[in-house]
Amino acid sequence: MRIKKTLANESPIPECESGQPDLVSNLELQKKEEGGGGLRKGVALRDRVPIPEKLAYASGQFANMLMSTININLTLPVFVVTLGVSPALIGFLEMVYRVWDAITDMIMGWVSDNTRTRWGRRRPYIFAGAFICALWMPVIWLLDRTWSMTTIVLWMIIGQLVMFACTTIWNIPYQCLLLEISPSSVERTNVAAIRGYFSKFAGLVIGWLWFLAQLPVFRGPNGEVDIIKGAFGVTCVAAILVILLGLLPAIFCKERYYKTAAIQEKVPLLKNIKLTFKNRPFLFLSSLTLLFTLGTLSVEKLAFFVRLYYVCGGDQELAAKLTGIIATVVTIVGIAAIPLFQWIARRFGKRAALVIVMCLFFCSSLSTLITYRPGMPYLTLINGALTAIAMTAIWVLLPSMTGDVVDHDELETGERREGAFAAIFSWMFKFAYSVALALSGLLVAWAGYDTKLESGQVEGVLFTIRMLLAIVPAVFIGTAIIITLRYPLTTQRIGEIRTLLEARRGRI
Repeated sequence: MRIKKTLANESPIPECESGQPDLVSNLELQKKEEGGGGLRKGVALRDRVPIPEKLAYASGQFANMLMSTININLTLPVFVVTLGVSPALIGFLEMVYRVWDAITDMIMGWVSDNTRTRWGRRRPYIFAGAFICALWMPVIWLLDRTWSMTTIVLWMIIGQLVMFACTTIWNIPYQCLLLEISPSSVERTNVAAIRGYFSKFAGLVIGWLWFLAQLPVFRGPNGEVDIIKGAFGVTCVAAILVILLGLLPAIFCKERYYKTAAIQEKVPLLKNIKLTFKNRPFLFLSSLTLLFTLGTLSVEKLAFFVRLYYVCGGDQELAAKLTGIIATVVTIVGIAAIPLFQWIARRFGKRAALVIVMCLFFCSSLSTLITYRPGMPYLTLINGALTAIAMTAIWVLLPSMTGDVVDHDELETGERREGAFAAIFSWMFKFAYSVALALSGLLVAWAGYDTKLESGQVEGVLFTIRMLLAIVPAVFIGTAIIITLRYPLTTQRIGEIRTLLEARRGRI
């Protein structure tokens, strides 16, 4: 065996006598270097991301959660419960929004990958996008309840379509930063984990939005809650947070692969999409993401109506309070689960960790048959805790696994295409999201829910909704577990891919 230096004249890469990289020796060299101590176990010093940069990146997730979900989360209380819009129509429109969002995501990923500026490929869009999103967020709630139903629906459609387009400008480049923040698969998981903490804090705030929108400050002269005024107020506050936190990744994060990407040829949009869908590990990851998303979100509206009308007996104030408490429990339990799944992923691999996550959510869905009971609202916290563990872990693991797929793609194509993978992964998620939301609305309507009856639903309607709430997710998640078991990028293969890449273009 002889030693070959990298292009950057950094640490040597072992070679066999044939001139090819010695995978076994190089993996041993990596392990030796990574065992030298430091802030994060299993990460070599050269691969570590400084703590301030990690925090700057992760804080952007708080802004991301606000701009991506705040208006959608207020749609049911405002447009369905208050204004009487059909839940089936809302479900269909949310599918339309997500299809639109998916199209703009693919375009934005391609634009970002092919951008060449002195500030990089990602940061200029993150900087501008934070301001654009913040300015538009409250606009949708500048509506008047005296408008006709047609006018209200058209206002909602236009407002949401513009908001999703604005969010794309910020979101896709932000997702790309994680995929290129470090050449170490373990360190990308560490950064995703820190981002998970901010995601949990944001989820806590979002979970209380309905309650906050009903505070006395938003009540009218007659003492009744003006939920439209409340929605406008809370989104104005959220817009300020989006600017403050959404700018930090643009200011403090580095684009470590920019020099490598700057010299590669620009790839046409359609070819970019075609190459991405040819990547076998990505197809596995996309399929299980599709199934997990369908399993979790297709029953989102079902859970809302079961809590409101079955568990809380139609008491909106109690239901809003319960939603906030569940969000608090989800935050606390989710935060506790992050280091646990970091350790599981490091010790047993990301694939094994993902299987455990899927099994937890499978159990969580079936537990609703026991935990959703009239007069016992706080029993639902058990289901919330199980869901929190699964949802937290899945969004720590999947982004990191996407980074591994990008490395695999670079090995096959010779190009860094983080934007393509971030955009199409986002497209797959949002396609599943749109289908799930439409399915959710249809399931509510199919079960026989009548908006005019509120808590006085026809006998059997809430029972049907409860059964669907338990069974539908279990079917999707069970299928996802089977696919996860066949995912090809094991820990050993990830290490081999990195070795081959560093032999080709040097270390980053």
